[in-house]
Amino acid sequence: MFSNRIGFGPRLGATLLDLVFLVILIVPIALLGIGAGLTAALGFDAVSGEEAEAMALIGIGTGAIAMILLAGVIGLAYTLIEAFTGASPGKRVMGLQVARADGSAGDTSLFLLRWALKNSGSILQFLLPIVSTLASLVFFFGCFAALGEKCQALHDTIAKSAVYKKADITG
Repeated sequence: MFSNRIGFGPRLGATLLDLVFLVILIVPIALLGIGAGLTAALGFDAVSGEEAEAMALIGIGTGAIAMILLAGVIGLAYTLIEAFTGASPGKRVMGLQVARADGSAGDTSLFLLRWALKNSGSILQFLLPIVSTLASLVFFFGCFAALGEKCQALHDTIAKSAVYKKADITG
């Protein structure tokens, strides 16, 4: 019954591809932030002493904060691709798709529920930091449930979803 579900290994491969794609997206932004900070630090030769140091530190700090915020926005937008389409770019490259547990095509409400469960630690981080840490740990270790016979991670079991080869999804 569960033979055409995708288990842990290919899902881990898709996640690693997603990490590579995110690095490719975020590294240029990080380099721009570092470059802006260095430009600010080196560009205050006309100002003397402590004023130059203070302005350089402000420039570096502003560049770092902007870089972190932009990287966070890109990371969130990247994860939302799976929330709305049922497949992250890594899953798409590997021909995988989230669907209902019975193998029928999923819809946006299923994908959003699964995304919210999977990312509950990050979502709760700003509201309930301790609960966020616990949720992150539970769902991290819950990913290893995909090693079992049903090939479902904890977030899949709760959302009544599973990962399949796109060609195996019915409807």
